[in-house]
Amino acid sequence: MSAPEFPAEYQRAFVAMRYFLGARDAELGAPLGAAPEGEAVARRLTQPDRQKRAEALAAEIGRVVRALDAGTFR
Repeated sequence: MSAPEFPAEYQRAFVAMRYFLGARDAELGAPLGAAPEGEAVARRLTQPDRQKRAEALAAEIGRVVRALDAGTFR
């Protein structure tokens, strides 16, 4: 049985929101399985530089807000 494939936008939003809500490290994208876009966001959110983590989170949350505002997030 193969893992479900999630759209790239979903992967990114999922990981960003889990980080925002307090998940860290391996917890971030674990429920997604192999999700390359989610893993890329998780790497940016787990780097040592706090400023870079904040910038990465702000960019991802911004994408989520814009998609919700435009009604394009599924």
